[in-house]
Amino acid sequence: MKKYIIISLTCGLMITATSCKKFLDLKPLDSYTENTFYVDEKGLQGGLISCYDALQTDSLYGNNLLTLGEIRGDNVTDNDPGSGAGVRNQIEVFSETPANNILAASWQGHYKAVYRSNLILDRAQGINMNEGTKSQIIGQAKFIRALSYFNLTRLWGDVPLVLKVQKTEEARANNRTNSAQIYQQIIADLTDAAVKLPISWPDAQRGRATSYGASALLAKIYLYQKKYDLVSATLKPVVAAIYAGTVLSTVPQPTTFPNNLKTSKDVIFAVQYLAGGVKEAVNQDNRYRNNSNTNTITLPQGLFETGDNRKALVAPTNIGNRPGKFNNPVSNNTETSSDFPVIRCADVLLMYAEALNELAYGNAEAFTALNAVRTNAGIPIKTPAILTLQSDFRKEVYLQRRLELALEADRWFDIVRTNQMAAVFPGIPAFRSLYPVPQPEIDNITNKAGWQNTGY
Repeated sequence: MKKYIIISLTCGLMITATSCKKFLDLKPLDSYTENTFYVDEKGLQGGLISCYDALQTDSLYGNNLLTLGEIRGDNVTDNDPGSGAGVRNQIEVFSETPANNILAASWQGHYKAVYRSNLILDRAQGINMNEGTKSQIIGQAKFIRALSYFNLTRLWGDVPLVLKVQKTEEARANNRTNSAQIYQQIIADLTDAAVKLPISWPDAQRGRATSYGASALLAKIYLYQKKYDLVSATLKPVVAAIYAGTVLSTVPQPTTFPNNLKTSKDVIFAVQYLAGGVKEAVNQDNRYRNNSNTNTITLPQGLFETGDNRKALVAPTNIGNRPGKFNNPVSNNTETSSDFPVIRCADVLLMYAEALNELAYGNAEAFTALNAVRTNAGIPIKTPAILTLQSDFRKEVYLQRRLELALEADRWFDIVRTNQMAAVFPGIPAFRSLYPVPQPEIDNITNKAGWQNTGY
């Protein structure tokens, strides 16, 4: 009898264990999962919005990219070096370590955008919907993935190239991919996106990536690779559209900034906030747009020529200490609806002028593009009689990029790209042109060999 009781109890426990396992495997009935959400066009569109949302966070364009791309450079000084245990000040004075949490947040923020984009690209092919709409969704996801990888490789050089949704153990087995291969993937994504995306969107969808945005970003990739012929060829139709003025156009900055970024023809792609066309209600509280004494703009005012309409935009205003460029109305003392411009027409024209000048000095189109930016700023044009050498033209382009794109998270990357780091920051070792890989990321990797950048 005792033996039968033991057998009965054992069978009962086995049945119970099996039943418990089935119970624990049940999916939640009151919330979506990846397998139940990405099943139709509505789910795919919702997932795409989350890709744009990833760009908005403090880890990226909401805050940290300003630190990594501007405070690191020579346009801004952080007036609060003790904030956050000095992690922002470390970046400004070139003393950051792999433990810096701004770096960790930015790494994770970019890979969150990559993950969400990969999820869209993984699931889109299996959804039965209008093929034209699906193609546009894929194009937008590829644009966001490409932008994310562009920032990742500008910040860290070699990074893991992840092109699918990974499980935890797969992610732990990742290795760093050579930046040249990263650029190849970015080029492939943007080339495809430029074909799939429209040149503009209806007002209700304004803020989404466009074919012009994909082409402009693609040209910027080529510029970083010094492939000037490809920069010129890629930008030629975009420049033609800017000159035509129908969809794109330069706009004097006092008009473009601070109030009309959402509708300005000068903005080719921006990360939008609050009232943005992609309808994300995210508050932005970054180091330039708040109402504190956090930063001092150190861009020398003497670099601006008399009458330059951009000068006042990089100086504090009478409403707190926000620079005029981002001086939108503020609620709750810190929150604004100001967008973050990523690609503007003026940037395109300066890239085009730079590429043409590097191919051959004296190109008339190069002077036309450069002077379009100068005229837009309200300052006189330059001629071959004034810029008599290729080096003179190059120096002028670099200056106009600094003045035109000030506070738009491009300055530090331009310093590195144009090999000006030693001149602008004498004594700073060259290895600090890249940031250290965050230590928490290395800790999570199985094979840690070769994961840290040289010098750290």
